[in-house]
Amino acid sequence: MMNFNFYNPTRLLFGSGKIGELGAQKLPGKKALLLISAGKSAKVSGALDKTVEQLKAAGVEYVTCANIRENPTKELVMEAAEAAKANGCDFIVALGGGAVLDSAVAVAAMATNPGDLWDYVNGGTGKGRPLVNRPLPQVTIALTAGTGSEINNWGVISKTDTYEKIGFGGTPELVPVLAVVDPELMCTVPAQYTAYQGFDAL
Repeated sequence: MMNFNFYNPTRLLFGSGKIGELGAQKLPGKKALLLISAGKSAKVSGALDKTVEQLKAAGVEYVTCANIRENPTKELVMEAAEAAKANGCDFIVALGGGAVLDSAVAVAAMATNPGDLWDYVNGGTGKGRPLVNRPLPQVTIALTAGTGSEINNWGVISKTDTYEKIGFGGTPELVPVLAVVDPELMCTVPAQYTAYQGFDAL
């Protein structure tokens, strides 16, 4: 028999149309880094417009960072973290699938901490140092139905020069404070990929 303790403090809004309630929530800051993929799905599906509308309704300023790709790399994480720092963002809104949600964990950490992401990665060539400063809080909005990345504090990041792909995170401060899972935002995902995500969850 397996024994374990489980605690997840993320507030979860689940259901059709729940994206429309984002603006009424108590958000963790006044200026967000809106992290999305480098692709066009969030724009074409209307998810980006709905999210922006809700941020405006909440009186939240935002800066868009659309640089995340499949199998996100350390370089993209550091680029997004620098955008958060340069623009004075005090929280992150991650809108996307697994790559974006994974990246948000690392971006949240590196937006407030010195050095390089790999200074804090355990395993491989990572230096395994503890975070110095509290990460930025995260609000996640899932656009795919996969393994629950929107409510966990881990992300898988690649370091291409050393051919590494390692999980980063695990500290309680990296758990998203709020997650929105609205099935209406997933209707434009091709059936094939929806099937892949179901098997991923299994």
